[in-house]
Formats: sequence, C-alpha cells, structure tokens
Amino acid sequence: MANPVELMEELGLGMPEIEEELPEITQAFVQMDNAAYIDGELDRKYKELIGLGIAVAVGCHYCMTIHVKQGLMYGANREEILEAAAVGVAFGGSPAYANLCSTVLKALEAYEE
Repeated sequence: MANPVELMEELGLGMPEIEEELPEITQAFVQMDNAAYIDGELDRKYKELIGLGIAVAVGCHYCMTIHVKQGLMYGANREEILEAAAVGVAFGGSPAYANLCSTVLKALEAYEE
C-alpha cells in the first residue's frame, strides 16, 4: 500500500490526461462533485465524513485518503474520522475493516497535525 502522499500524487498524475481525453466527463464529474460538497444543511465536515464512510465500504483508497485529509481540513478530529470509517465497516465487512486498519490509519498519520 502506497503512502497517502504518494497515492494523491499518483491520482494527480492521471487526472490531466483523462481531462484531456475525456473533457466532458471530467467537467461533469467536477461540477457534480463540487455541488455535492458545498455547505448546505450539512456542513462540509459532515459531508467529508459521509464520503469517508462510503469510501471505506466500497474500498476506494484514493477516496479514503482524500476524505481523511479534507475531513481534517474542515474540522473533523481523529475520533470523528474513525467513527465515520467504522460506519463504512458496518456496510463493507472484512475488506472495509482492512481498509480502516490500513489506508485510513495511514492517512490520519500523514495528515494529522
């Protein structure tokens, strides 16, 4: 498993190529993603925690890393992040638990101050 910083660098390397080759898909995705995370009835912090729980359940290491980093950035603490990830484990079972024990913990170590 790559460290969280390397994981984000890897993702960042592929995105410009896909944006060039599939501009409409990229623009639609970015617009939808931005709309989903604006503050509304739920603050951004809680939306990041929801995203983390879903990422743990579906097993997206990039998403787990992003949502841990952004969760911290928007005011979530370690306990909130771990609880949100635990909800993902409830839906994802053993593979999700492995993600919590590896990807989520590594991301917390990398991005906690």
